[in-house]
Amino acid sequence: MQRYFIHFLVSVVLFAGAMAGFNWWVDPYAIYRNRELSLQQRQPILVMNERVFKTVGLARTKADVVILGTSRTDIGIGRDHQAFQGKRVFSLATFGQPVRESRRLMEVVLEHGKPQAIVLGLDFFAFNALFVPPTDFVEENYSPLRPYNLMLSISALSDSWKAVRRKVPVENDCCYADGFRTPQTLSRMAGAYRKNFSDSERMYLMEKYLPYPDCRFSFATSKAGASLDDLRAMLRLAHRHHVDLRLFVSPAHARQWETLAIAGLWEQWEEWKRELARINGAEAKQANAATFPLWDFSGYDAVSTEEVPAQEDKKSVMRWYTDSGHYTPDLGRQIIRRMFEQATGGEPDTWGSMMDVPDLEAHLKRIRLARDCYRNTHRQDIAEIENIAREINRIKHCPGNQ
Repeated sequence: MQRYFIHFLVSVVLFAGAMAGFNWWVDPYAIYRNRELSLQQRQPILVMNERVFKTVGLARTKADVVILGTSRTDIGIGRDHQAFQGKRVFSLATFGQPVRESRRLMEVVLEHGKPQAIVLGLDFFAFNALFVPPTDFVEENYSPLRPYNLMLSISALSDSWKAVRRKVPVENDCCYADGFRTPQTLSRMAGAYRKNFSDSERMYLMEKYLPYPDCRFSFATSKAGASLDDLRAMLRLAHRHHVDLRLFVSPAHARQWETLAIAGLWEQWEEWKRELARINGAEAKQANAATFPLWDFSGYDAVSTEEVPAQEDKKSVMRWYTDSGHYTPDLGRQIIRRMFEQATGGEPDTWGSMMDVPDLEAHLKRIRLARDCYRNTHRQDIAEIENIAREINRIKHCPGNQ
């Protein structure tokens, strides 16, 4: 019996060693041998799980500038900005990144090397304490032992096998080794904009603004705590480590703000902005330092009211948006220019506003007035969003729905 036990033990050890060696050699998440090598290359890399790659690998690699945020930032902020010339810049933005995840990533980044600057894209839905994190979010990714655990993971073995079989990255498969997403071919979207916009608005009403099972928006819960406290913690970390933190409220198409309004969240959206400005000022005062730059690129303006091509239009390509929630890298370049470079005048060089407490109410009022103009001149768009909201209300089983 003892001999059989020894044979079994040796077999298990050999199998575990072979699995660990195979996962290390294939490196499906680019967190082992391929990471530093890939950073020297310009072509996209094959990554089977973007969150593992960014959380376990890239966040632990020293950088000069780090980008954080949701898919809006992930898709919209591209690489090779003039403001970042000669710097090592990584994007840790991921799909559906709650502000708590942004905070955890910032903690990992600061633990493994202090960057000169951090750029944080702020999205209202990411501050909903009831928002359910994406299915690929795993708390264990923040453990120092995670790289070694993954070597012995059956799921990693499955991803290694998939990587061996696929071999070549496809467009939008993931990203470059610095975390920036491979660019979309915008011409392919011609003729699909109306559908893309409607699908986006439907998804935000179903899942992001008022998620199941509570179907409401809240900045705090007894289980998750307060999302604004996560922002407060990030500001304190930046002040303590003397990091140049740049914050911005992400742009979205005017139709997205109408979707937010029809969800009944306009007042909370404004209150969120007040809290952003207030907390920024309070933490700066506590640290005896200047407030961090806080930009607002949301609202109604020449950029956000870009005309959505008609359904029968199969040729027009939008410059600034791919759907009502996501902006293009062209607009992302304008964001980085506005935050890091001196404006030269002209649209969109004068686009966006700094959010300071003394001027904030006037700023919010201007957005309301601009909204009134948009609603008067885009009745078809408003009607489409209202129809989507009625459809969602019929099929969404929320407390109080009949």
